[in-house]
Amino acid sequence: MSSIPLPATLTIQSVASEHSELCDLIKSAESPVTIDASAVEEIDTAGMQLILSLVNQLHSQSLKTAWHSPSDIVLETADILGMSEALALPSTT
Repeated sequence: MSSIPLPATLTIQSVASEHSELCDLIKSAESPVTIDASAVEEIDTAGMQLILSLVNQLHSQSLKTAWHSPSDIVLETADILGMSEALALPSTT
């Protein structure tokens, strides 16, 4: 079992540096992988795209994923962007 903690800020200014760190975590991940989104306080479209890429990479490696306490901002942004189903996040609406 692995856990991937997401940072407090996932915006266009930070996704490039976060991408390489998350890729390193994916390389050593073991199923099931828990994505901890509880600390996320600020996220934009680029940040959501990074999360979607992360989830898709994990699934392509046949790793099961689960969410740990996604913050309200993650849930709301996923709803606004129509990504809740693709990310298997609960809808806020």
